[in-house]
Amino acid sequence: MKAIFNSRIIDTSKPLFSSSNRAFCYGDGLFETIVTADSRIDLIGAHLGRLKRGCDVLGVNFPKELTENFIRESILSLKEENNLLGNTRTKIQIWREEGGLYSPESNSVNYLIECKQSSKPFYRSINNAGISEHYKTHHSPISFAKTMNALNYVLAGKEMKDKGFDEIILTDGQNNLSETHIANLFWAKGNKLFTPHLSTGCIEGVMRNAVIKASQSIGIEFKETQEPASTLMKADSAFATNASGITWFKHVNGKQFSNPEELIQPILKLLLQP
Repeated sequence: MKAIFNSRIIDTSKPLFSSSNRAFCYGDGLFETIVTADSRIDLIGAHLGRLKRGCDVLGVNFPKELTENFIRESILSLKEENNLLGNTRTKIQIWREEGGLYSPESNSVNYLIECKQSSKPFYRSINNAGISEHYKTHHSPISFAKTMNALNYVLAGKEMKDKGFDEIILTDGQNNLSETHIANLFWAKGNKLFTPHLSTGCIEGVMRNAVIKASQSIGIEFKETQEPASTLMKADSAFATNASGITWFKHVNGKQFSNPEELIQPILKLLLQP
């Protein structure tokens, strides 16, 4: 496969990193995942905005060449290089250059852009989600971003598989609903829509923000909130959002939920309009 490393096309089958790479050693980096296609909402600018904010928190220099146009051109170039068709899943990774131990010695970065084919539909369902018993989210100055230190989500994903869930929901240190191990969480009660507040330590998802903005623009009553896990058991429906789209849950901890399509359809129409 071909990828773009610091503006040049490379072959990913060849070694790229040394053993002192800071992403490898310390998770000292960030990433964004962008799904693009003719039938998808263009969120490239929002992804780059979050990446820039993350770089500010890490105290590293954001690469000036990473503009919206550059990312779009890179995606088209890598699709051609790798013979990719249809939906494209693009991952942008940025990490601090080598030097230092826990305390870094540099503010410079390297970056990598990779593209793969994606077949997930924008709106889909899963059968069974559960709530994690072991792994919590924690609010910090960087918790809004996607970092390369994702061990908490990895372990939650392992718990999910061990318990036979299709998705797993994490709570914060006060047992408030926070997010899933790969997405932001929403639930509906009547015509009201809810999502965990960023103070729970959930990632400030780009699709999350798009759904919030679309909901508010069409008059759906919406609230960011801190609520215990028991609140979810009283909801009519629940769903999650990430770069791939929207996934609604048929069951959570055995409780059956309804399809929120009637509530979400106007949001989807607004998000996916040309």
